[in-house]
Order: sequence, then C-alpha cells, then structure tokens
Amino acid sequence: MFNKNIYNISMKVFFAFNHPAPYKVRTFNELNKYFDIFVIFERTKAKNRPLSFYNCNQYDFPHMFLKRGSFGDEQSNTGELKKYLKHHHQEYDLIVMNGYSTISEMRAIRYLIKKKIPYVLQINGGIPHKNNAIKRRLKNYFISHAYKYLSPGDIADEYLLTYGAKKEDILHYPYTTLEQKDNLTNLIKDKEPIRKKYNLPSSPLFIAASQFIERKNNVYLIHLFKNVNANLLLIGDGKEKDLYKEIIEKEKINNVFVRDFVPKETLYEILQGADYFITLSKEDIYGHSTLEALANGLPVISSDRVISSRQIIKNNENGFLVSIEKEEEILSAINNIGKIDLNKCLASAKEYTIENSAKTIADKLKGLIKQ
Repeated sequence: MFNKNIYNISMKVFFAFNHPAPYKVRTFNELNKYFDIFVIFERTKAKNRPLSFYNCNQYDFPHMFLKRGSFGDEQSNTGELKKYLKHHHQEYDLIVMNGYSTISEMRAIRYLIKKKIPYVLQINGGIPHKNNAIKRRLKNYFISHAYKYLSPGDIADEYLLTYGAKKEDILHYPYTTLEQKDNLTNLIKDKEPIRKKYNLPSSPLFIAASQFIERKNNVYLIHLFKNVNANLLLIGDGKEKDLYKEIIEKEKINNVFVRDFVPKETLYEILQGADYFITLSKEDIYGHSTLEALANGLPVISSDRVISSRQIIKNNENGFLVSIEKEEEILSAINNIGKIDLNKCLASAKEYTIENSAKTIADKLKGLIKQ
C-alpha cells in the first residue's frame, strides 16, 4: 500500500514538457501520488510520431496543452507557457522544466531568470557538440542558470557540465519507459509459441526497434546484414520505411525484414521471442530501446553514441558497445553475442522502472524543499 504520509502531499510542483510521450505520462501519474503536480504539454503529439504511439495514454494528473505555436517535429513558439508562469509561479513550491530547446521553453526560462525565480532543469540525456559561439552561449545561458538539475546518470552529466552546470547541483534519477510489470522476472525458455504468434523469422534473430529516420543508421545496418548469417527484423515507422524496403528488394537481401510500429506490449512480447537486440544509431541523447531489450532478456549490441548504452552496457556481460566506424568490431560483437549470460541482462535492467524513477524524483525534489 502506498504511504502518502511520508511525503508532503500538499507540496505543489509544476512541470513543463514538450509532448505527452506515454512513458512520461505514466511517470507523471506516479509522481502525482507523491505530491500535487500540474503539467503543461507544449503540443499534443510530435509530428514524427504515429498517433498510435499515444493511444495508451491515461492522464491521472491535472494538465493542459498549449493552444498554439507548434511547428516542425517537436518545436513550439508561443508566449502561453511564459504567461502561465508569470501569473501562477507563486502557487508552486518547485518549477521543473523538462527541456530548454523549444522557443516556448526559452521564453519561459528567460522570464524565470529575469525575475530570479528558481527552476529545476530535468534532462533525458544529452551529447555535447562543437557548437558555434552563439549556440553555445544560448545553451550556457539556459542551463547554467538552473537552481538544480535532474539527470539520468554520469554520462548525461557531461552535457550539463559542458554548459555551465556544477557537479554538486546535479541529482540523478533512473530514466526509463518500463513499468515494474514490464520487467521479466524469469527468462523465456520456450520462444516457439511467441515466434508462431507473430510469425517471426527464424533464429538467430536480431531485433532493431526504432524510428525509421536517418539518425538511427538503419540503412547501414541493412547493408551490414547482407554478410551476416542471421536474420534482422526492423520494427518502427518513419520517413525511411520505403527506402528500407526498396534496398531490400533491389539488392535481394533475404534475411532482413521490416514491420510497422507496434504498441509497447506487443513489442515486448516480440523481443521475448527474439534472440538479440542491435542498434547502430549515430546519436541518441538517451535511447530507451537498450533498456527495453535487456528487461526482456536480450543481450544488446549498441553503438557507443547511445547514452543509455554507455551508461548500462558492459562488454561481455550484457552485450557490447561498438563504434559505428569499426565494422570489424561490430561483426565481432555479432559473432560473440551468443556467449552473453541472459540472466545478467535481466539483472542490469531491474532498477529501471517508472515506479522507481518517480519515487527517486519525488525524494530528490522533496529534499530540495527542505533546503
């Protein structure tokens, strides 16, 4: 039974977030059990996400969507967020900004800085880049003025520290899409019923679940598997889907298959019917698929440009970190992935649950109120 008495349930926390990604909505549902929250979403959906991505959302917390200003895949430009904070900031014990990269967020944070209103900056990850001087100054301005930071781990801290954060102001929380019920407690011994249910290709079977966009580097992955004695199943959606199919047909690649985006419950079951997971992404500021694969008992081969993988993957224990510039290294990982202890895969994902994430965030934020 949840014990609210150990938390200050009258504590009020404001959150701003870009779009209602299902795992964020579920995290907010959990956070609302610990104290009163109010969430403003800048837009109803990301343009590069299918509507089905949001179908499972159930909002158990007070929230609102900005009425205008959305453009591009995830951008937003409206003064509504700033206006709300201007008139209501005094109602909240803490203000948490889940980002600073949209124009709406910049306008709101600039107001908070100008009026000396403390804000916590929560990040999902981040990769430092060699930005031009103007972009670097902007990042430094919005990041360095935060009161405290919520970061998913040491690897993401590098991003905050690059742009002016102080190490002692960074608080860690486990970032994940997984609920407790999503983490397998025991390995699936008989995969055959799952394989038949979803008509999966035969073993050895690698899964690559991602958006079908250039950054995910799936074109390279498809060509790589021409020389691999295993099957590859790409699952997702995006502008490159037709390109994948065209390459597979034109080059007569008979061991690579493409399937549309599926709900998370279906994806997790498909993962349980597969053997391994692979992602050769050129850049992921976090990368939830690594954890989802581990939690379903799959060893992971990941590029070292995926933040979650750098945080969690240990070579020869639960998978392999590889460089996308070193094909021999990738092929070696593919040849040796079968030696990984699957129980270590499950164990490495155990603490990464939405329930644990919300409790950790609640503990950290409550601690700030006491300071």
